[in-house]
Amino acid sequence: MTTLLPDPSSSCAEAFARLVQLVASCQRCPSMAGRRRVLSEHNGPIDALVLFIAEAPGRLGGDRSGIPLTADRSGQNFNRLLTSAGLTRDRIFVTNVVLCNPRDARDRNRPPNKVEILNCHSHLEAQLALVEAPIVATLGTTALRALDRIEPHGLRLREAVGQQFSWRDRRLVPLYHPSEQAMISRPFARQAEDYQRLGCYVRELARSTA
Repeated sequence: MTTLLPDPSSSCAEAFARLVQLVASCQRCPSMAGRRRVLSEHNGPIDALVLFIAEAPGRLGGDRSGIPLTADRSGQNFNRLLTSAGLTRDRIFVTNVVLCNPRDARDRNRPPNKVEILNCHSHLEAQLALVEAPIVATLGTTALRALDRIEPHGLRLREAVGQQFSWRDRRLVPLYHPSEQAMISRPFARQAEDYQRLGCYVRELARSTA
């Protein structure tokens, strides 16, 4: 399985451009044939403060716009939550465990299956190697588990939400996904509190490195 990790002889920007090309030509998942591969410069800067990892692009969101967590209800919620954290899109990088939109037989969003997650695993590893954000925030259980497969952390979302943990020389902050469905388990007001805490972590980190 072809992967892409940083080449010491090239800049991170060049390596990221090569990764985007690799992802654009990916044919690992027959079920994703013809779908948009949602990875480009629109995901955010590679020198971002926070790397957000969600589950998969939404049919009416990232799959349509080419930008993760935009346009649909999840994207609208995410933007509101970012505001509560004092963060803006130009300082964050947003990606997904699976870079294409998985759909069921009725053309509705569905969770990515194990094979699709495995097929996209090396793409996620490459992004983590290139986007060296000091804080990684997972959005939902799928993303948290994906990082556990890269390097075990043993965290469970319900107990770890909104807290920061050491992971691969970074700070890992598990958060709930901003989807309407996830709001049943973690209402918007509670999620806003989690994001406010994330904003505090970002500011603390900025002060410590100033």
